[in-house]
Amino acid sequence: MSKKTIWLVIILAVLAVLGGGYFYKVWWPQRQAMIKLGLAESKFPWRAYSQEELNKMYPQIRYADVPTRVTPEQTYANFREALRTNNLDLALGQIGISSGTNTSKEATNNIQQFFKDNKFVELYSRYPESIKKVSMYESIAQYEYTYYSSQYKQELIGSMSFIKDANGDWKMDSL
Repeated sequence: MSKKTIWLVIILAVLAVLGGGYFYKVWWPQRQAMIKLGLAESKFPWRAYSQEELNKMYPQIRYADVPTRVTPEQTYANFREALRTNNLDLALGQIGISSGTNTSKEATNNIQQFFKDNKFVELYSRYPESIKKVSMYESIAQYEYTYYSSQYKQELIGSMSFIKDANGDWKMDSL
């Protein structure tokens, strides 16, 4: 064998060892960490996901891309109708129970208590016919309304939050 061939084989062997070391010590652990976090495919060739694929798989705002079926105003009108007709099921259907927030659980408990106490008519009179939008984003909204407080003998401003669910229906998150 000639000297050139020997040197070429030695250089290729050194490059193979360095490449294998880099693959074993750097690339492989990084790729495994990305797979564990869901940022790369778990099958060969363990391709890292693009930003567009990640946005589709892990949306930052829940239900932002779901088209609206029922607006907050419609939900509020249904809620008032439930209070007027003393319909507990319809009233509870307007609360965003699936959100799991403390405010929605509290709202559900309050509605059930008002129903038990036979005070839906009283509650109906507290909520005016229309509400005013304060802010609205992709899947959360804030509205306010004015009502007369017999306790304070003046008009007060109340607020309520809405959240969009997986069906595109806006539900009340707080009363």
